[in-house]
Amino acid sequence: MAGTEPIRRIARADGAVRYRLVVDVGRRADGRRDQRTSTHSTFKEARAELSRIRHEVNRATYVPPIAQTLEQYLDGWLPGAQRRVRPSTFRGYVDALKPVREQLGRHRLQQLSKSNIDTLVDNLLTSGRRIGGKGRPLNPRTVTLTLTILRMALEDALREGRVARNVAKLVDAPKRVHRDMKTWTADEAKAFLVVALGDRLAPAWLLSLYGMRRGEVLGLRWSDVDLEQRTVTISQTRASVGGTLVVTSEPKTARGRRQLPLDAGVCAALKSLLARQAAEKRFAGGAYRTKGLVIVNELGEPVRPEWYSDRFARLARTAGVPAIRLHNARHTAATLLHLRGVPLAVISAWLGHADPAFTLRTYAKSQADMLREASVVLGDAIGSGSGIEAVGVTGSG
Repeated sequence: MAGTEPIRRIARADGAVRYRLVVDVGRRADGRRDQRTSTHSTFKEARAELSRIRHEVNRATYVPPIAQTLEQYLDGWLPGAQRRVRPSTFRGYVDALKPVREQLGRHRLQQLSKSNIDTLVDNLLTSGRRIGGKGRPLNPRTVTLTLTILRMALEDALREGRVARNVAKLVDAPKRVHRDMKTWTADEAKAFLVVALGDRLAPAWLLSLYGMRRGEVLGLRWSDVDLEQRTVTISQTRASVGGTLVVTSEPKTARGRRQLPLDAGVCAALKSLLARQAAEKRFAGGAYRTKGLVIVNELGEPVRPEWYSDRFARLARTAGVPAIRLHNARHTAATLLHLRGVPLAVISAWLGHADPAFTLRTYAKSQADMLREASVVLGDAIGSGSGIEAVGVTGSG
């Protein structure tokens, strides 16, 4: 072939024949030609590669080959992501990408396929993070989070010209199983408080039933409490990340940072706890660790979020009320407010939501007894019951 041809036939000393492809893909920063060279076993393979490269160059979708692995790329991607999100969110990124690193980290970034990621998703749903074993399956929500973070990382790789397409976008997220939010009725909430108000951390359980998030209750400082004006200001949260690290941070949104009025009962419980902590500090002496937080143990140390949730469950069992998650105490508050006619915008502000529609969609659930009451009201309004018999309507025909 002529010297100007992009494909050259090369005869090796052992008699084998190879075909070398040299193709222009553009210009370098210094103005010189940017060329790609590859060697192929057959002329057909070389010709196909030439067609592919020229097609991608013409469409401005050509991506130069690199030897970088997925794990190496993620090592470089995470520091940039860290600057964009809150510390607790970033820690969630790291945890979500652990199984990706373990199962796909050695794959070349540019050779990653939809099939690879489908296999990862299936493994997480069946065996969890244990490769080739029978680990505990992860729930669809956790797997979806992992897939979402991987999509974000590969989308940046696409924008940077490292990959030709984001293959993670081709993978369907697992279907989430819808679970009805269990909430307490007003009577059940009162039964819980009969027991909880005898607990050392009585104000905490009141605040949880007032709709504050776990992280908001555990992040509350005495400096955020105004017992004279009867208010609390929610200005920071404490959250457990990855099961080991507890991170203190500001609320996620401006609406999350809010001031709430307190009734006399909550104020009395807070005053009692403040006096009790002063006595505990005197008794512990130098062993007391003053952190300024409201919810601490007898030595002034912050309690772990997991312990707080477990303690809530134990108190609920003692009270004999239906078992619900701690976060469902927040749902209970929203539901009771909704069922008693509090405007949706007020409920949204109370809970610290940015969007009232989210409040209605997520929290405000009608309870069975209220639905029965509604049926009675409607029946009275439209004259059902004996009125049906009066017009000769029967159950047949």
